[in-house]
Amino acid sequence: MRSRLTVACGLLALWAVPSVEMAAQAEPISVEVAPFRSVQLRHGGHAILRYGTTQRVTFLKGSPDHTEVTVTSGNGLVIDKCRRKCARGYELEIEIVTPELAGVSVAQGGILQSRGSFPRQAGIDATVDNGGTVDIRSMSVGSITASVLSGGRILVRPLTAMSASVVEGGNITYWGDARVTQSIQHGGVITRGVPSEADQPLSELSPAIAPLHEMPPPAPIETRRNLRL
Repeated sequence: MRSRLTVACGLLALWAVPSVEMAAQAEPISVEVAPFRSVQLRHGGHAILRYGTTQRVTFLKGSPDHTEVTVTSGNGLVIDKCRRKCARGYELEIEIVTPELAGVSVAQGGILQSRGSFPRQAGIDATVDNGGTVDIRSMSVGSITASVLSGGRILVRPLTAMSASVVEGGNITYWGDARVTQSIQHGGVITRGVPSEADQPLSELSPAIAPLHEMPPPAPIETRRNLRL
């Protein structure tokens, strides 16, 4: 009887360990980083941009033990969701506070979005590569260069001008009356957003659907006959 009770207590103790870890991860964790001018999110997760005079990076979900946060020699903050292989059910939500940015990007999945107002800045580059979403509608930017490669989505509100490019699928939605130059290669959508959706939460926006390619007419087939004389 005593052995059964011991085993039962051991199982309860093991079952309780994950809940303790989850409780520990629920506390925000701040990490020190070098000054940065751009932000890139890789391989999933959710990154939130907020305005602040002092740069700061805080884990709201997840942990620096599992997620790699580095600053490159080009002053780019890079957030890679998993250092190696993601643990099952691992969630990443990270908050980035900065006074301004020159570029934002997502590669191979994830959501990077701004929340709250930002002072106006001259320009910014927004890029999505192989899936993911960049939503910087709340940022006040004069000129925006937006590009999507092989799937993904960008939502922006340029004030004066935008250069937009989509290659091999994806879509860019913009609001306002900025001057727009655009290029679409091998499928994709670049469209003006509906005014009523300009401030809607990202989860409530329906994604634009790329039009189907027009199939070229089939080439004529020459039929040769062997004539006997």
